Amino acid sequence: MTFHLGFLTHVHGEGVPAGQLYRDLVELFVAAEELGYQSGWVAQHHLQPEHGRLPSPLVLLAAAAERTRRIHLGTAVTVLPLEDPLRLAEDAIVLDALSGGRLELGLGSGTPAADDFAVFGRDVDDRHADYDRNLSVLTDALSGYELSERLWESSLRPRVLADAAAAGRGLLLGVGPADAVQAGLAATYLDAGPEVPRIAAVRGIFPGPSRAAAAAQLEADVARYRPLHVRAGWAPHEDIGVAELLRLMNVQHGKPEDIVESLRADPVFAGPGTHLIAAVQAESSTLGQALDRLETIATKIAPELGWRP
Repeated sequence: MTFHLGFLTHVHGEGVPAGQLYRDLVELFVAAEELGYQSGWVAQHHLQPEHGRLPSPLVLLAAAAERTRRIHLGTAVTVLPLEDPLRLAEDAIVLDALSGGRLELGLGSGTPAADDFAVFGRDVDDRHADYDRNLSVLTDALSGYELSERLWESSLRPRVLADAAAAGRGLLLGVGPADAVQAGLAATYLDAGPEVPRIAAVRGIFPGPSRAAAAAQLEADVARYRPLHVRAGWAPHEDIGVAELLRLMNVQHGKPEDIVESLRADPVFAGPGTHLIAAVQAESSTLGQALDRLETIATKIAPELGWRP
């Protein structure tokens, strides 16, 4: 199979000063480009430093653009209901011009964290309506720019998926179990008949000496997501074991050959997926660990699946 390889970070770094953290992230983009990755993506988080420390992704991507020449620069995702869509369009157009047409703008409606929305003067219950309205303004503003062909959406709503496909936008799949949730979302998107389908499977990829060792290293970090999966109905109860939770979160872990086997069985990536975006940082990950994972994925995992830098 052939596919596009990217990486993702939620910009973790417990105890690392913000300036150092952001500079380190730029180095991650530089290293990924040298390894042949085709894209690097960052997640936006407002007021939730335990889940990610980057509220302004386009600013950081501008710094990465100045240190790189080829790798595409993505957001996965920008929380659109909390943005001024015209301001976002202007910033995105400037960054796309500076980078030579390398911006990939991923959009989402955000998680139902009422405190975040309240700080921005928004009602969390209106986030879907706000997303739809802001998307219309944003796409109108980007009309005529090549960037409009590099928009992505992440959603659980069938109508949004169908509209995205009809408009030529890509689908980012990073939330929900691959078999029980994501395969259906991909099918809905494909049923709408996109002219050039773009389906990105976002997968945590954490190589280790064994599945058990990798799971043990990740246990404390993934535990904080257990309540989210229970509330969403993806996990049956709070006592779910770490191995099953990792499966529900689409986290590939273990020896490189274990991860290759797991990805070959992934119903989204090995099916309609066109992009593999590897999340290489958990909350307690260091820059060194992320760099090692980037190298292992690019040299020992992705090539076994058919990718070439």
